[in-house]
Amino acid sequence: MLEHVPEPADSPSYAYWCERSTYASEDRDEPDCFARYSATTPELAIQRIRDEARALLAVLPEGQRPALGWAEGVGRVRALGALYGGRTCGFSLRHGDGWSEWVVHPQLLLPADGQAPTEDGRP
Repeated sequence: MLEHVPEPADSPSYAYWCERSTYASEDRDEPDCFARYSATTPELAIQRIRDEARALLAVLPEGQRPALGWAEGVGRVRALGALYGGRTCGFSLRHGDGWSEWVVHPQLLLPADGQAPTEDGRP
């Protein structure tokens, strides 16, 4: 296991706020599609991004599909490490004439009793 990626049981309690902006062309300043959703774990957030990226690429001819290196292997491990560490991560993907950007923001969860977490980030 990588030293810099904490075990989930040792991590503060977070929810993961995800946003995706999809632009039909480089000329657009505003996204054509904007989606927001939450995930309960970093793994679920990254898996949803991978699924969305694969769906966007599936409509392209096979020779025009870029590799998803950022969503696999080292890119995935780095994103998980950032999220478990309470840091934001992001990805971008060019598909045909357009592109998509994903950002995942960890949001510290407060306990149900409303008390602020301790210095180590735990309720």
